Amino acid sequence: MLESLNAYQKFDLNHQPAATIPAIDEDGRIRLPGFPAGLSVQAYLPLVHLYAKVLEASRILDRYRDFLRLLNDEDRRPYGSDQPQAPLTALTPSTLLPHLYYKREDQTATRAYKVRGAVVGMAKLMESRSVRKFLTVSTGNHALGVLKAAELLLPESVRLVVPSNTAPVKLEKLKKAIHGLNTQGVQADLLFRGQTFDEARAWALDNQAENEAYLDPYSDPWVVAGQGTLGLELLGQIQSLLQQGQYEEVVLISPIGGGGLLTGTATALKMASAWESAFRNVELRFLGLRLDDLNAPLGDAIRVAQMADFNQSTLDALNVPVQTMTDAQMAKGVEFVQCDLRQQVEGASGGTVHPALSDDAYRPSAKRLVISLLSGANT
Repeated sequence: MLESLNAYQKFDLNHQPAATIPAIDEDGRIRLPGFPAGLSVQAYLPLVHLYAKVLEASRILDRYRDFLRLLNDEDRRPYGSDQPQAPLTALTPSTLLPHLYYKREDQTATRAYKVRGAVVGMAKLMESRSVRKFLTVSTGNHALGVLKAAELLLPESVRLVVPSNTAPVKLEKLKKAIHGLNTQGVQADLLFRGQTFDEARAWALDNQAENEAYLDPYSDPWVVAGQGTLGLELLGQIQSLLQQGQYEEVVLISPIGGGGLLTGTATALKMASAWESAFRNVELRFLGLRLDDLNAPLGDAIRVAQMADFNQSTLDALNVPVQTMTDAQMAKGVEFVQCDLRQQVEGASGGTVHPALSDDAYRPSAKRLVISLLSGANT
């Protein structure tokens, strides 16, 4: 299948147990399809809670999907109630490596996946707690997502705290978006604090105003749930491929900074696929990639010292392995994607291609479908 699975393919969100239901074995572990080792109750309940949030997050995001797609005018199609929960981004096959696909988060309106969590997080706080003022910290992509959310939802104010090592191209985009918001009557401010994300985050937490809601890019549960909408989209897109091939494995490779992207995506995809017959005889695996060196020039999008505690514990419960990637590996992946898609992506995105090129455990084949998550393209 050489054409992209386009951004308008429908899929069903009614993932309800059919003939199989969770069972508790003699060791007190919960047996669920797709979880052959079983789960402790302590591990299972957080997954259920996050998955429920992802389902609601997808319905929240559905109100704004047409505004969040990066499409040419000639590609835009009518969107209405007859096309519920349409995927925001395409799943595109590689032209150079068979059985490798790209989840194209570089195709959102902000050129990065983080707009998902930003819109969901802001909408949820405005609806449930009548919040009108927001504070956040970012190295760029989350801030761009928050500004896009503010453009749609029009809060009273947004304060963005960024470290001094934020990439210049992202700063230019932030300044342009802030100017546009100010003309809409939203007070948006850009504050430079600290030299790293972690220093900027510490300042933001210490200087949060009493009437401000802090929208954390990694640990806010609704932001993580918003990123998890990506997993629900992949469910339908992968199903189409499973129906056409003889795949025995599906592997999703994702970059990791604070861990919200892979936590939300893996939870949603793992929980949802447990009830889908197409996945019954298919092993679903994940691989997370962190920076080998926080100072790696190409690693600005995920330059975070450690994962949020909840994200770490969730990935542990899902048995998701985490490896490191070097600047050289990211550079090689970026070059491959440029040759393959004629698209420049961020280093973290390029890094997700490297295991598919060099590691036998993650090499695409007729039996193994490999998905590289292109998390952003703000280079």
